Amino acid sequence: MDTPTTLSALIQGCEAEKLHLSGAIQGFGAMLRVTGTAPFQITHASANLADYLGIPPTALLGQDIKATGCLNAAMLARLGDQPGQSLPLPHLNQVEDKRVDALLIRSPDGILVEFENSAVGTAPVLIQELQRPFLHLPYADEEIAAYHDNLVKAFALVTGFDRVMLYRFHEDWSGEVIAEATSDALGRYLGLRFPDSDIPAIARNLYLINPYRLIPDIHAAAVDILGLAADPPDLTWSNLRSVAPVHLQYLTHMGVGASFSVPIVIAGKLWGLLACHHLQPRGLSPDQRQASVTLTRAYSLGLTSHLASRRLQMIDSLDRRVDGLLERIAQHADPLDGIEHAAPALMDIVSARGFALVINDDVVMTADTPEMDCMSRIDQWFLARPEPVLASDSMEGLLAPPPGEPCSPSRGILAVKARSPRSGWVRFYWFRPAEAQEVAWAGNPNKPTVEHAGALMLSPRRSFEKWVEIKTNQCRPWNNEEKLTASKFRSTLLHWL
Repeated sequence: MDTPTTLSALIQGCEAEKLHLSGAIQGFGAMLRVTGTAPFQITHASANLADYLGIPPTALLGQDIKATGCLNAAMLARLGDQPGQSLPLPHLNQVEDKRVDALLIRSPDGILVEFENSAVGTAPVLIQELQRPFLHLPYADEEIAAYHDNLVKAFALVTGFDRVMLYRFHEDWSGEVIAEATSDALGRYLGLRFPDSDIPAIARNLYLINPYRLIPDIHAAAVDILGLAADPPDLTWSNLRSVAPVHLQYLTHMGVGASFSVPIVIAGKLWGLLACHHLQPRGLSPDQRQASVTLTRAYSLGLTSHLASRRLQMIDSLDRRVDGLLERIAQHADPLDGIEHAAPALMDIVSARGFALVINDDVVMTADTPEMDCMSRIDQWFLARPEPVLASDSMEGLLAPPPGEPCSPSRGILAVKARSPRSGWVRFYWFRPAEAQEVAWAGNPNKPTVEHAGALMLSPRRSFEKWVEIKTNQCRPWNNEEKLTASKFRSTLLHWL
């Protein structure tokens, strides 16, 4: 059996899983699905509906919404018509001695009605006081670490969860814990990385849509949704949506009894998560959930301001550095002579160890660069590619194996190209040698597989102890500033050419 291919196929299968069509909910609430317009017919009902309405679900299927005894068409008509819009209906019903809250949610194919028992005896969250640290926007880099810490501490106070982690995504969608509030008895994940497959793309997309994800009891059985037809309702915006079995295994291996996550969205992109874990089952009131979302949004505004300020400062500095460098080159009658004199500055601008310029058949190479034959192959390969800017931490796998002497991939490459009316394509290359790098992971990041009933299945790793990976075939990664420098260099180069 080809294990890598099989594992890749399993991961792709996991990515393709339709989490929003699970056909089940978590048991801390109940659900109805209703047609999107009057007369608002009930098409689906969760099997536990009697606990919240006192009426068996089968008795409501196919009925008008008024058959619930607590909902009517006028209430549903107040709900907005855009998918994801919601309308809370507190204290809508009472079954025996328990009050029941409801939440209307507009879905693409109708209206979801979620029921939960009203929170009793929970003190109101003093959100204004908790928001105070986020009124001071962080500008200096030394302020941002304290800003992160303020958020995890505030979350710990609001939720009461045993561990709160601020989890930041890297460009490859692996995540790193950059702030944490927990106790030494639980161990710490601060500074550790988690692979991208821990939060697959399908789950990340749902985080972009939903303000939070609560799993109050990972051991509680899922509740089936009954329907007039076999098709399950769309639970994309549901708070009660059931949990994928592989994620429940993952939390079990972590020793977690409950989890709560709130996404951090910056410029429309998922930047990170607040991931909260509790050793025992633990629910959160709607007030606690909303306070957590409010805190995250306040934090996100400050973080957005900080990142935008840094970017503006960086761009202003880049403009001056790139313009000055190209002016030095332009002082020479032959650009190739100018390049040779400016080579140290050209390497320094992106912290490279080697540099090459190619114009037609003319090549200038300085310091740690590939051999000439290899440089020729790299140049032909880059010219054939559509992108004008390329960054890779390793050349391994970029070039097809040559018929003769192999082209050493043991370096990283940053490249730009621009078309000159006089000289045709002008190509600039920066190189870094490969160097051993340590990445500290929370457990072995390679997804294991298990055989169950003759079928190979993905299984979450069983240990989250620190696991150090040593990478030897990659250079120190090109950071965003260096990539932006290359792009800026190319833009300015177009005017210079």
